[in-house]
Amino acid sequence: MIYILSCTDVKNGGGIYSFSLSEKEMKQTGYLPCDRPMYSVMNDNRICTLLRAPFEENSNSGYFFCDEKLENSTSIISTKGVVACHLDVIKNDVYVVNYLSGNIVKNGDIIAKRQGKSIHPTRQSESHTHFVKQTHDGYLAVCDLGTDTLAFYDKVLILYSEEKVNPGYGIRHLAFSKDNKFIYSINELIPSVSVFSYDKGKAKLLSTFDIKTTNEKANGAGIRISKDGKFLYVSLREENVICVFSVNGDKLELLQSVDCKGNSPRDFNIFDSFLVCTNELSNSVTVFSIENGLIKEFLYSYNLNSPLCVF
Repeated sequence: MIYILSCTDVKNGGGIYSFSLSEKEMKQTGYLPCDRPMYSVMNDNRICTLLRAPFEENSNSGYFFCDEKLENSTSIISTKGVVACHLDVIKNDVYVVNYLSGNIVKNGDIIAKRQGKSIHPTRQSESHTHFVKQTHDGYLAVCDLGTDTLAFYDKVLILYSEEKVNPGYGIRHLAFSKDNKFIYSINELIPSVSVFSYDKGKAKLLSTFDIKTTNEKANGAGIRISKDGKFLYVSLREENVICVFSVNGDKLELLQSVDCKGNSPRDFNIFDSFLVCTNELSNSVTVFSIENGLIKEFLYSYNLNSPLCVF
């Protein structure tokens, strides 16, 4: 079973969809209507989902839980910020980053507000938190696109350490090496992958691989790593490609750059021998086969309004 978010209002089909996945088709198996879901994670057979702006009284984002059958929804809890775009759930704790508010919030209660800016004139005039995930040793890794910063916090959101990518690159999302000694970031504003060493809540920037593009508006979006840790995948919007790298510690080699068969591949994920890509602006989900880590062939496309997140 896979799940895909349609980030539009309910009258246009917004909500969480479940599908069975095969070489010939995606078959819908369930649907939970909700307005403009942004991102979801699965935790202990529960799905926690961010909603962009579910409250009438303010513009804050919110989150709720449902079960894997898309039933038994809980009430919506405020994220205490605007445009929540990523979250992590650790046992009973929910950590959310609000992009426009530039903060990290635990359980809708503890708030850590970030400060600063970088060199991009419109995208980096202030902090814009874009990603949060617990490391293997219990820290919280946070990407701040607005300040080009990879930051680490403890579980009560006290800042522990920071490291920067190159100015103006706009760090967006992360993937972790199989041995947890390296972190890879997709950078949005300058399409690239940065490599960090990692140890005990601290990262050090080692290198950055700039991805050659044909579209000057190209920007980084998603990043995933294969289960065996040997292949790294990233998506580029505007360029509309998925790039495949071989990866060995701090060494990256670009192997493929494949047309995603849609417009604006905001997210994608790997399910055994399939890669499923959500193309936000073409209202399409595209499915590819994978063999020996490489994208083998395009299989088919599925129509869905504003698909954002696939898990």
